[in-house]
Amino acid sequence: MQVFLEVERDQFRTRGAVTARIFVLNDSYEPVILDRRLLVGPNPAPERLAGAPFPVSLEPALPREEQNLIVLNPWCFYGRQRTFDGLPPGRVMIHGYLLRKATHSLLPERPVEPDAIHLPAAPLRVVIE
Repeated sequence: MQVFLEVERDQFRTRGAVTARIFVLNDSYEPVILDRRLLVGPNPAPERLAGAPFPVSLEPALPREEQNLIVLNPWCFYGRQRTFDGLPPGRVMIHGYLLRKATHSLLPERPVEPDAIHLPAAPLRVVIE
C-alpha cells in the first residue's frame, strides 16, 4: 500500500482556502481490508502558528465495527479531501499517514507512539502569501 497527499498548487493567497487530499492506494494484486479510522490527514502544520493548532483530520467511528472496514481491491484507492481557511502567511506543511493501530495521541506529522504508524505520506509544502 502507498499513502499520497495532493494539493491543487503550492502557493495560495492569505484569504484563499487550501484544499488538500490524502489517498491510500492498494498497489498489490490482492484485496486489502482498510480500517478507515486509521487514515490520518490531511493535516496542516503552519511554520508560524498564530493561535490554536488545527485539529488532526480523522473519520468518525461508525456504530458497528464492520462499517469502519473497507475492502480495497487491487489498484483501488480510498481517501478524503479537506479545505482549510485562515492559514497564516508563510510556509505550511501538509502531513498525513496511515496508522498500524488505534492511538489517542496524534500530532499532525505522526502519532506520539512511534510503533503506531504504518505508512507516512511524503509531506507537502505550501506557501501562503
